[in-house]
Amino acid sequence: MAQDGGLSRGARVYELVREWIAVGQLRPGERLSEEDLARRTGVSRTPVREALKRLEAEGFVQVIPYRGVVVAEPSVDEVADLCVVRDVLEELAARLAAQSVSEVELMALEQVQAEFEAAAARGDVEKMVEENIAFHEAIWRASRNRVLVQQLRQLRDRIFAHIATAYVVPARREESCQEHREILAALRARDPERAAEAVRNHFRRAEAARLRLLQSSSPSTRENPA
Repeated sequence: MAQDGGLSRGARVYELVREWIAVGQLRPGERLSEEDLARRTGVSRTPVREALKRLEAEGFVQVIPYRGVVVAEPSVDEVADLCVVRDVLEELAARLAAQSVSEVELMALEQVQAEFEAAAARGDVEKMVEENIAFHEAIWRASRNRVLVQQLRQLRDRIFAHIATAYVVPARREESCQEHREILAALRARDPERAAEAVRNHFRRAEAARLRLLQSSSPSTRENPA
Protein backbone atom coordinates (compact mmCIF):
# COMPACT_ATOMS: atom_id res chain seq x y z
CA MET A 1 0.00 0.00 0.00
CA ALA A 2 1.23 3.50 -0.76
CA GLN A 3 2.85 5.35 2.08
CA ASP A 4 2.13 8.88 3.35
CA GLY A 5 4.81 10.36 5.62
CA GLY A 6 5.84 6.89 6.80
CA LEU A 7 2.27 5.75 7.45
CA SER A 8 0.05 3.59 5.25
CA ARG A 9 -3.06 5.32 3.94
CA GLY A 10 -5.21 3.34 6.35
CA ALA A 11 -2.97 4.27 9.28
CA ARG A 12 -3.07 7.92 8.24
CA VAL A 13 -6.87 7.91 8.12
CA TYR A 14 -6.92 6.16 11.50
CA GLU A 15 -4.73 8.88 13.05
CA LEU A 16 -6.84 11.68 11.56
CA VAL A 17 -10.22 10.27 12.59
CA ARG A 18 -8.94 9.40 16.06
CA GLU A 19 -7.70 13.00 16.47
CA TRP A 20 -11.01 14.41 15.21
CA ILE A 21 -12.85 12.31 17.80
CA ALA A 22 -10.45 13.31 20.59
CA VAL A 23 -10.75 17.06 19.93
CA GLY A 24 -14.50 16.95 19.45
CA GLN A 25 -14.71 17.56 15.70
CA LEU A 26 -16.58 14.27 15.52
CA ARG A 27 -19.08 13.99 18.36
CA PRO A 28 -20.36 10.94 20.26
CA GLY A 29 -23.21 9.32 18.34
CA GLU A 30 -22.31 11.02 15.04
CA ARG A 31 -22.61 8.75 12.00
CA LEU A 32 -19.43 8.23 9.97
CA SER A 33 -19.75 7.82 6.22
CA GLU A 34 -16.98 5.97 4.39
CA GLU A 35 -17.58 8.16 1.36
CA ASP A 36 -17.39 11.38 3.36
CA LEU A 37 -14.23 10.32 5.23
CA ALA A 38 -12.60 9.25 1.97
CA ARG A 39 -13.32 12.70 0.53
CA ARG A 40 -12.05 14.52 3.63
CA THR A 41 -8.83 12.52 3.83
CA GLY A 42 -8.15 12.29 0.10
CA VAL A 43 -8.04 8.51 -0.15
CA SER A 44 -10.22 5.72 -1.50
CA ARG A 45 -12.82 3.94 0.62
CA THR A 46 -10.59 0.88 1.17
CA PRO A 47 -8.13 2.57 3.60
CA VAL A 48 -11.09 4.29 5.29
CA ARG A 49 -12.69 0.89 5.87
CA GLU A 50 -9.37 -0.39 7.26
CA ALA A 51 -9.13 2.59 9.63
CA LEU A 52 -12.71 2.21 10.87
CA LYS A 53 -12.15 -1.46 11.69
CA ARG A 54 -9.15 -0.51 13.81
CA LEU A 55 -11.04 2.30 15.50
CA GLU A 56 -13.90 -0.09 16.27
CA ALA A 57 -11.49 -2.63 17.79
CA GLU A 58 -10.07 0.09 20.04
CA GLY A 59 -13.47 1.41 21.13
CA PHE A 60 -13.48 4.77 19.35
CA VAL A 61 -16.36 3.88 17.03
CA GLN A 62 -19.13 1.27 17.04
CA VAL A 63 -21.37 -0.35 14.46
CA ILE A 64 -25.08 0.08 15.17
CA PRO A 65 -27.69 -1.87 13.20
CA TYR A 66 -29.58 0.29 10.66
CA ARG A 67 -27.30 3.27 11.41
CA GLY A 68 -23.85 2.04 10.44
CA VAL A 69 -20.61 3.26 11.97
CA VAL A 70 -20.95 5.97 14.63
CA VAL A 71 -18.61 7.62 17.10
CA ALA A 72 -18.78 5.59 20.31
CA GLU A 73 -20.87 7.05 23.10
CA PRO A 74 -19.97 5.20 26.30
CA SER A 75 -21.95 5.55 29.48
CA VAL A 76 -20.66 7.42 32.51
CA ASP A 77 -19.83 4.04 34.07
CA GLU A 78 -17.80 3.03 31.01
CA VAL A 79 -15.85 6.30 31.11
CA ALA A 80 -15.23 5.71 34.81
CA ASP A 81 -13.85 2.25 33.98
CA LEU A 82 -11.48 3.78 31.44
CA CYS A 83 -10.31 6.24 34.08
CA VAL A 84 -9.57 3.43 36.55
CA VAL A 85 -7.28 1.72 34.04
CA ARG A 86 -5.68 5.02 33.06
CA ASP A 87 -4.99 5.83 36.72
CA VAL A 88 -3.06 2.60 37.25
CA LEU A 89 -0.92 3.20 34.16
CA GLU A 90 -0.32 6.84 35.12
CA GLU A 91 0.99 5.68 38.51
CA LEU A 92 3.29 3.19 36.81
CA ALA A 93 4.59 5.87 34.45
CA ALA A 94 5.31 8.21 37.37
CA ARG A 95 7.04 5.46 39.32
CA LEU A 96 9.27 4.58 36.37
CA ALA A 97 9.91 8.23 35.51
CA ALA A 98 11.10 8.96 39.06
CA GLN A 99 13.79 6.33 38.54
CA SER A 100 14.97 7.48 35.12
CA VAL A 101 14.09 11.16 34.57
CA SER A 102 17.05 13.30 33.57
CA GLU A 103 17.91 16.78 34.80
CA VAL A 104 17.15 18.17 31.35
CA GLU A 105 13.71 16.53 31.42
CA LEU A 106 13.02 17.95 34.87
CA MET A 107 13.92 21.43 33.68
CA ALA A 108 11.60 21.01 30.69
CA LEU A 109 8.80 19.84 32.98
CA GLU A 110 9.29 22.86 35.20
CA GLN A 111 9.03 25.15 32.17
CA VAL A 112 5.79 23.46 31.09
CA GLN A 113 4.47 23.87 34.62
CA ALA A 114 5.35 27.57 34.59
CA GLU A 115 3.31 27.97 31.38
CA PHE A 116 0.46 25.97 32.94
CA GLU A 117 0.38 28.19 36.02
CA ALA A 118 0.52 31.36 33.94
CA ALA A 119 -2.46 30.14 31.92
CA ALA A 120 -4.31 29.29 35.13
CA ALA A 121 -3.71 32.80 36.44
CA ARG A 122 -5.19 34.24 33.23
CA GLY A 123 -8.11 31.82 33.24
CA ASP A 124 -6.98 30.55 29.82
CA VAL A 125 -8.60 27.10 29.85
CA GLU A 126 -7.51 26.14 26.34
CA LYS A 127 -3.85 26.86 27.14
CA MET A 128 -4.14 24.98 30.43
CA VAL A 129 -5.40 21.93 28.57
CA GLU A 130 -2.50 22.17 26.10
CA GLU A 131 0.16 22.51 28.80
CA ASN A 132 -1.42 19.80 30.94
CA ILE A 133 -1.17 17.36 28.03
CA ALA A 134 2.49 18.35 27.54
CA PHE A 135 3.18 17.92 31.27
CA HIS A 136 1.85 14.38 31.48
CA GLU A 137 3.29 13.29 28.13
CA ALA A 138 6.71 14.40 29.36
CA ILE A 139 6.32 12.12 32.38
CA TRP A 140 5.26 9.25 30.13
CA ARG A 141 8.35 9.69 27.95
CA ALA A 142 10.58 9.85 31.00
CA SER A 143 9.31 6.37 31.96
CA ARG A 144 11.36 5.00 29.03
CA ASN A 145 8.57 2.55 28.21
CA ARG A 146 7.15 2.97 24.71
CA VAL A 147 4.35 0.45 25.18
CA LEU A 148 3.17 2.31 28.27
CA VAL A 149 3.21 5.62 26.40
CA GLN A 150 1.16 4.12 23.56
CA GLN A 151 -1.46 2.70 25.92
CA LEU A 152 -1.76 5.94 27.87
CA ARG A 153 -2.25 7.97 24.70
CA GLN A 154 -5.01 5.66 23.56
CA LEU A 155 -6.80 5.82 26.90
CA ARG A 156 -6.42 9.59 27.07
CA ASP A 157 -7.92 10.07 23.63
CA ARG A 158 -10.90 7.84 24.41
CA ILE A 159 -11.56 9.68 27.66
CA PHE A 160 -11.01 13.13 26.10
CA ALA A 161 -13.77 12.53 23.56
CA HIS A 162 -16.42 12.05 26.25
CA ILE A 163 -15.61 14.02 29.39
CA ALA A 164 -15.55 17.74 30.13
CA THR A 165 -12.60 19.71 31.44
CA ALA A 166 -12.80 20.70 35.08
CA TYR A 167 -10.66 23.77 34.40
CA VAL A 168 -13.85 25.71 33.74
CA VAL A 169 -14.19 25.66 37.55
CA PRO A 170 -11.76 28.27 38.98
CA ALA A 171 -11.06 26.31 42.18
CA ARG A 172 -9.95 23.31 40.15
CA ARG A 173 -7.31 25.41 38.36
CA GLU A 174 -5.40 26.20 41.56
CA GLU A 175 -5.82 22.66 42.86
CA SER A 176 -4.28 21.33 39.65
CA CYS A 177 -1.35 23.72 39.94
CA GLN A 178 -0.62 22.48 43.45
CA GLU A 179 -1.00 18.84 42.45
CA HIS A 180 1.45 19.31 39.57
CA ARG A 181 3.92 20.90 41.99
CA GLU A 182 3.67 17.84 44.23
CA ILE A 183 4.31 15.53 41.27
CA LEU A 184 7.34 17.58 40.23
CA ALA A 185 8.74 17.58 43.75
CA ALA A 186 8.47 13.80 43.92
CA LEU A 187 10.17 13.38 40.54
CA ARG A 188 12.97 15.74 41.52
CA ALA A 189 13.44 13.75 44.73
CA ARG A 190 13.69 10.58 42.58
CA ASP A 191 11.08 8.99 44.88
CA PRO A 192 9.00 6.44 42.91
CA GLU A 193 6.35 5.78 45.57
CA ARG A 194 5.87 9.44 46.35
CA ALA A 195 5.55 10.19 42.63
CA ALA A 196 2.97 7.44 42.17
CA GLU A 197 0.97 8.70 45.16
CA ALA A 198 1.05 12.30 43.89
CA VAL A 199 -0.17 11.21 40.46
CA ARG A 200 -2.85 9.00 41.99
CA ASN A 201 -4.21 11.87 44.08
CA HIS A 202 -4.10 14.24 41.11
CA PHE A 203 -6.07 12.01 38.75
CA ARG A 204 -8.62 10.89 41.33
CA ARG A 205 -9.45 14.49 42.19
CA ALA A 206 -9.50 15.59 38.55
CA GLU A 207 -11.62 12.69 37.38
CA ALA A 208 -14.12 13.08 40.20
CA ALA A 209 -14.62 16.70 39.16
CA ARG A 210 -14.84 15.88 35.45
CA LEU A 211 -17.27 13.02 35.92
CA ARG A 212 -19.56 15.35 37.85
CA LEU A 213 -19.47 17.70 34.87
CA LEU A 214 -20.13 14.83 32.47
CA GLN A 215 -23.16 13.70 34.44
CA SER A 216 -24.65 17.19 34.41
CA SER A 217 -23.72 18.28 30.89
CA SER A 218 -25.42 17.82 27.56
CA PRO A 219 -23.51 16.72 24.42
CA SER A 220 -23.60 20.25 23.05
CA THR A 221 -21.81 21.72 26.07
CA ARG A 222 -19.03 19.15 26.58
CA GLU A 223 -15.45 20.21 26.00
CA ASN A 224 -12.14 18.42 25.80
CA PRO A 225 -10.62 17.54 29.19
CA ALA A 226 -7.29 18.24 30.70
